[in-house]
Amino acid sequence: MSAPRTVLDAVPYWDTYYGNTFRFGQATEHILDLLSQVPPVPTWTDLGAGSESLLWATALDTRDLTAVDTDPDRLATLAVFARTSRPRGVHQVALALCGRGPEHFTDRCRSLTATLVADCLSPGRLPTWALRADLLTQFGLLGLCRDPLHFTDTFVRLHAHLPENGWAVGANWVAADSTGRVHLTHQTYRHAARRAGLHLLHLDRIPSTDPQFPLVWTYLARRMPR
Repeated sequence: MSAPRTVLDAVPYWDTYYGNTFRFGQATEHILDLLSQVPPVPTWTDLGAGSESLLWATALDTRDLTAVDTDPDRLATLAVFARTSRPRGVHQVALALCGRGPEHFTDRCRSLTATLVADCLSPGRLPTWALRADLLTQFGLLGLCRDPLHFTDTFVRLHAHLPENGWAVGANWVAADSTGRVHLTHQTYRHAARRAGLHLLHLDRIPSTDPQFPLVWTYLARRMPR
């Protein structure tokens, strides 16, 4: 069984959710605050990145970003946007929320060093080097898993190569129509993190004003020294 599709195709999704309007109340500001707790890291891989990595990048200090997604159109949109280095309205608000200026956004655009077309939910589709980053993020990806077993197995596989002291940050939107999607709970996340050898520093379920996705799970985790 294939994973459910995202709500919109590449271009309408980009324009609807990542255009000129910052959608307060849909957990974006919470995710940015969570990302701001991650110290500067050399490498970052955004799994299931779509075209949105540079929004999350406003809260981060990283040298090299690898964006991974199964949709080449979304990655192409991201790459073109990075080359222009001109923040849209949503990015300008995010920069202000994070206390950053335009020069930070330009630096983040330059940090996009690689895009990789791959299905992160399928075993064996990702090269190990992409999973050895100091920071692994996923925003929406794991919410597309079929069931708790698929979620746990995928979470463990994606974080198996996270180095000691590496960081993991993510968010998963709960669809109003959750047909074919995993039912997420505190226990599901804690079990997956424990199996992956990660220490959960934050786990929360946040209400959202988006009627299609009324709840959002957010987490921050780290691989602690043995």
